[in-house]
Amino acid sequence: MTLPVSMDDKELFPKVDILNLTFSPKSEISEDVFKQMFSSLDRLWWSRLVISIRGYVINYVQQNDEVLFSCDDAFIKIHQKLAERNSQFEDAFEYLTAIFHVIREKNTLIQMISNPKSISTTKISPNLDRSFNIIHGNLTPKTIQLTIAQLPAYTMFIKVVVNLQQRWENEKLKKKSIRFETDPEWEPDERVVLFQTFASDNRTWVLLDFDRYILQQWKPSGTSVIFGDRFVEKKKRAGLKLCSTCGMLEQKKAQFASLDEKAYCSKTCFDELNPPMTVNNRGATVVHL
Repeated sequence: MTLPVSMDDKELFPKVDILNLTFSPKSEISEDVFKQMFSSLDRLWWSRLVISIRGYVINYVQQNDEVLFSCDDAFIKIHQKLAERNSQFEDAFEYLTAIFHVIREKNTLIQMISNPKSISTTKISPNLDRSFNIIHGNLTPKTIQLTIAQLPAYTMFIKVVVNLQQRWENEKLKKKSIRFETDPEWEPDERVVLFQTFASDNRTWVLLDFDRYILQQWKPSGTSVIFGDRFVEKKKRAGLKLCSTCGMLEQKKAQFASLDEKAYCSKTCFDELNPPMTVNNRGATVVHL
């Protein structure tokens, strides 16, 4: 069974002026339903789900660097738990459950950070204590502040997962939509990453740690995973190239250096595919591996 999801889905990704972080205390994460989803939906589906929610969130928090970078780190961790090659159901469910409990106790965390001296004496629920340890370890002013900055990431991800679990249970699968894992023309809107305009004619994809992480995870096809095959082919027809090593897309023509009809976005990527060579005293070429 598959689960259609699209960034055009206004219930999951509403186009609003302010990010809606309201969270119903009645929400629950069903272990049984999540297990069904985790075993039925492949890695690419989960990866694109994380990519989409992350892109949606950062376009609302981009004006606050602390929140922006903290949320990026949170989504990297979520992707590690749900969508890496070695991701396991038990770890994924434990992490989502921990996030869920932290969200429900956010007022306690805010109260504690407002008076750091009270952290060691504040009585907290066993769920919060265990959940916080799973996410960040010990309760300290630094880790509490980080968790609060990451709440937009945690809240939106859990809201979407809870919604999708309800759809899964209700078998609401007949609605025509784009499927993350199967549709080669998956083409999310521009909110999937962060774009910024630095000049009148320079609108550029801003590469943050999460973007680099995804490119590394899926190289050399990371750009297609993020934007879809159709988007990439369109850019290639316009004369832009992909890095032959990591798959990064040029933002303008001839941005990357080329050798033997292959493009490289950096010296690191060039060296990865072209091991350094030297010539010995007999004129032979030696490749250093």
